[in-house]
This record gives sequence, C-alpha cells and structure tokens, in this order.
Amino acid sequence: MDNFKNLFSSVKIGNIELKNRIMVTAHQTNHVKDGIPTSEMTAYHVARAKGGVGLIVLEAAAVHPSGMLTTSTIAGYDERIVPAYVKLAEELHQYGTKVFSQLFHGGREVVSSDYRNAAWAPSAEPSLRFSVVPKPMNLEEIKEVIDGFALSAKLAKEGGLDGVEICCSHGYLPAQFWSSHTNHRTDHYGGSFENRMRFIIEVIERVWEEVGEDFTVGIRMSADEKTMDGLTVKDSVEIVQYLVDRVRIDFINVTSGDSSTYAGSTHIAPPSPVEHGYNAPYAFKIRMAGAVPVFVGTRVLDPAEAERIIATGQADVVGMTRATIVDPEMPNKAMKGELHSIAACLGCNQACIGHYHKGLTIGCVQNPMAGKEEKLLPLVQRPRTEKRVVVVGAGPAGLQAAVTAAELGHQVTLVDQADAIGGLLRTMRRAPMRREIAETMLDNYTRKLELSKVTLMLGKRASREALAEMEADAIICAVGSRPYVPHVEGADHPRLIMVDELFGSHSPAIGQRVLVLDYLGDWPAVEAAVFLAEKGHEVTLVTAKLYIGEEVHQYLRNEYLKRLYSLNVKLLPHFDFGGICNDRVILRNLFSYETEQIEDWDTVVLSYGRVPNVELYEQIKGIAPIVKQVGDCLAPRTLEEAVYEGYVAALEI
Repeated sequence: MDNFKNLFSSVKIGNIELKNRIMVTAHQTNHVKDGIPTSEMTAYHVARAKGGVGLIVLEAAAVHPSGMLTTSTIAGYDERIVPAYVKLAEELHQYGTKVFSQLFHGGREVVSSDYRNAAWAPSAEPSLRFSVVPKPMNLEEIKEVIDGFALSAKLAKEGGLDGVEICCSHGYLPAQFWSSHTNHRTDHYGGSFENRMRFIIEVIERVWEEVGEDFTVGIRMSADEKTMDGLTVKDSVEIVQYLVDRVRIDFINVTSGDSSTYAGSTHIAPPSPVEHGYNAPYAFKIRMAGAVPVFVGTRVLDPAEAERIIATGQADVVGMTRATIVDPEMPNKAMKGELHSIAACLGCNQACIGHYHKGLTIGCVQNPMAGKEEKLLPLVQRPRTEKRVVVVGAGPAGLQAAVTAAELGHQVTLVDQADAIGGLLRTMRRAPMRREIAETMLDNYTRKLELSKVTLMLGKRASREALAEMEADAIICAVGSRPYVPHVEGADHPRLIMVDELFGSHSPAIGQRVLVLDYLGDWPAVEAAVFLAEKGHEVTLVTAKLYIGEEVHQYLRNEYLKRLYSLNVKLLPHFDFGGICNDRVILRNLFSYETEQIEDWDTVVLSYGRVPNVELYEQIKGIAPIVKQVGDCLAPRTLEEAVYEGYVAALEI
C-alpha cells in the first residue's frame, strides 16, 4: 500500500467520505427489466464492491420517459425504483462502497432497440450518428424534465443511495442546452450564454430543493467534445466557473467526447490504441476552474497510473471502470501489493460496451464471469474432485481452460507444438493497432501461468498416441484454426499471400501496389492495410461487407477509418474476390454481379476468414472420460467465444 498512499487515502465528497480514490463510472450493463435493475445487476456490482472500489456510479437512470436512451435504461423517475435501489445500496454498503445514481436525459440522442420515442431537445438539430431529428421542447416540456431530474434525485435518496451525478457529458440534453451549436432558441433558454446555462442551473436548483442539504450532488461533463463544432476545454472552463458561482456542486466528473458524431463518440469508451489517461490534464484545468473535487477516468487501467493522477493533483478520484470489469479484485490486490496477479484490460471494447451496442448484457473478453456472476458463481463454488486434465493448444481458449482448471484444483498439463504460448495472439501482436491488445493478453496469461501449478509442455505435438499415454481424466482440445482459401482460379498465385503470412515472423516480399481483400469485415484486413500503408505501399482495401470494418466495434472502427484516411488508403466496399485470371484480379460486385478487372497490382493480401482444425478432436474422441472441443477448432469466431468456452469447459469438469 505504501506505493499507493494517495490512491488508498480517504476523501470527502459533499456529505460522504470515500474509503479510497477508485471509482466505477456509470456504464450500461443491460441488466434492467421494465426500467428496474435486476438481481444480476446487483451481483455484478457486488463483485466490484467486494473487490475494494470506493465509489460506484450506477448506469444512466432516465429522469423522464422521453429520456430513455434505450429500452434497457433504468427508469429513475419511476417510484418502483426505490426497492431496487435499497437492495443495491444495502449490498454495496456492506463493503464500505458508496453508490450514486446517474441522472440522465439523452435529448436528441436516442438509440432504442425497440419502439423509438420522439426525441426532445432544445432545438430541431439532428444527431448525425443516430439519424435523429428531435422536436424542440416547449416550456411545459422543459419544466417536466427539470421536475423529472428533481424527482429522480429524491427517489435515489429514498432508496438509500449516497448521491447523484447529473449527466451533462457527451452532448446529452444539458449540454445540448448550453451549446450554441445545438441550442437555437429565441426564448429565455436560448441565445446568450446566460440563457443557455439556465436549464442546467434550474435542474441543479430543483434537485437540491428535493434532496436537502444532507446529500451529495455533482455533474459529469465532457471537457473536450473532440468533434467538429464541439465544445473545447476553454468553453468547459467557462461553464464550470459560471456554475460554481451560482449553485452548489459537490464534484465534477470529467470525461471527453460527444455522442452525436462518430469521431466524438469514440471517447465515450475509447479503445486500444487510444492513449491511457488522456483526460487527466483536462481534469486539472476543470479542478482549478471550479475549486471543487474532480473525478476523471477514461483508459486509466493501472493502479500506478491512478496513483500518479492523484499524487500530481490532477484529480481527486479516478474512474477505473474497465480495469474493474476485467479484474474486480484489482483494488484489493493493489492495496496488498499483489500487482503480479492483476489482470489488465485489453481495451478491445468487444464485450463491455460492445455488448451494450448489440443489446446484450455486459461481459468481458478476459473475464468470462463479468455480468454473469449470478449464473456462474454456483458453478465455480460447487464441490469437485481433483482430476488429471490435459489441454491441447496454448491459444486464448486453451490458456483460459488451463488456468481455470488449475485454479479449481485440478492437475493440469498444457501442451502446444509451438515454442511459445499465444496462438494467434503472436500474429496479432505484429498488427499495428492491435498490438496493445495482443501483448496485454499474452502478459495476463503469462503471469497467470506463473502463479498457477500448470505443467507447460511447449514444442510437443499432441498425437492420439501421446495423449492416450497421458491417461487424462479430461482432455480439452483447443488447437485453433487455419486460413480459409477460396475455391477460385488463381488462389495459388505466387503474388497472393494470406494475411497470416504478412504478420508472420518471416514476412514475404510485397510489391508497391497492394490489394487487400477482405471477406468478413473483421480487423485483420484493416490492420494489413494500415501496416502496408505505413510502410509506403499504395494500398486498396476491398471488402465484401457494406462498409469497412463492419464487424469491428464502432469506436475501434472510428479509429481505423481515421488512420486509413490519413494514410490515403483507397476504400472499396461491396466487392468480393473472383480470382486471378491472366494476371488480372477479378472483383465481383455483390449487388449488380458485375465484375471489375484490376491489371495494375503487385501483391494481393487475402483475409477471408478461417476454418477449424477439427482433425485432432475427431481422432481423440473417446480416449478419455471427458473430451471437449473449444475455441476456433470448434468454429472460428472471436477472442470472446474462445476464452468463454475455455472457461466453461474447465468449470464443467
């Protein structure tokens, strides 16, 4: 703890005292039914409270029916919320963790997966990202929403919560009022700066009227909206100075970004390779302007990073949300000095906010338990007898199976024909914008293996005979996949290579003019295009999908497209590979069925997905009481499925 004396010191925020400076910021779990948090949400947050966080801000709670961001948003204005809050608060308070509600209205930002309500906003200014044109709020509707903020705060207090955070960040309704780009009103809520600030001033005043002075109330705001025509840090400083002179604000939670544009939305949950902790300098400016406690987060993944932010006075509390999704015990481990055992966030966004955008409940690629605590904890805790377990394949699925089986008390041997662990992670680590993800995951598993009793056998090919001799009680087959080669003329052309070869340890010779052909819209083809363009090649990225990177999470896709445009990569959607005939690359349009022939090319890089390595599993079925198949050798998918299947396979032994 000596290394984190600032991070694990207490701090007074409004009317409460936090036991440490680590918080979980508001993020959607989708564990909500008919506007009310479920027991699954409670179990999810209990794991983080038990792990040692000082403060949890619950996900966005709409303050009015018009403010429901999705059909899985908490209905903060509904009196039925009080018993759910009581249950959450009682559970979290057992661990000394404080809990706030985030009071929310999205205004023109509506992403409902069900019936889409009419969007309310100060003016009829469209949201580019969600293609929403809102209706201008009349004065009665403005009053309704202001009263909704107050009512929702009152219900949060009645439910035993410790405070509320009014969401003004990411271009949501309060920010739509205070921005001259989204507020074109001519009444007393628009026009001058003072008029545009009227809405949030009245919201805060009404909230205090309802909750009384013995509560804690703050705001969340984007210091820099990081988008064209968005607010800058200079604008935010002016807003903060104006607010704190007029109303009581107990804290300001500083973030960045804007929901209404693609580039701005990236900063809601920025992925790897976005810089760690980049909001901290903004937080310092807001802290100096407002002279109130400041929270800051956004890619603060390591307790050492958080300690530096607190020690240098940039913020008073640090949001480490994704760090606690992947490892809920991170605060306790840091406090005990057990840094080697902390699992680090990959920044992949696939199962946290990626699930939210798909309407799924929260998960984590590296922590299969996340969001499934209520379902999986009984399986983890059930009695079991020690067994001899052999895992074949040291890629993500096999690694997870091995370390989980060892944690459960089994005698585990992990076998791989390669001379190092990782499988396709070793290929991914050579991709320019996936390097951090691959290296972090490899580091996590390397440390897990070192702390486990797994017997690691590298450079050993696992045949049926060799596995039979090991007399295992259970064999988990996780031997991965290989590139798919399309059945077209010219697939064996000497100037055609697979994307795996490009990122292999011995990269082949590449000509100046390169066609990267993508079939599945995943990351490998985009990474290949970036990799080659950075080396000075003339690159055309052709995809058979509707748009580049269609299967990649939107925030990562935003970063990919920014990079592709800056490198002048030519982008061509809607075409697949028809083969190579007479040294001409044939491209087929997926809608018109017309073909194009490309004559001026030097190299084709093919990224057409993968096929499972099923042969070993078919050979070893029946040689042990339990034989399971997991990950890509079952069917090539993503890291999430591979890790989850490895985890569950071990739990079921």
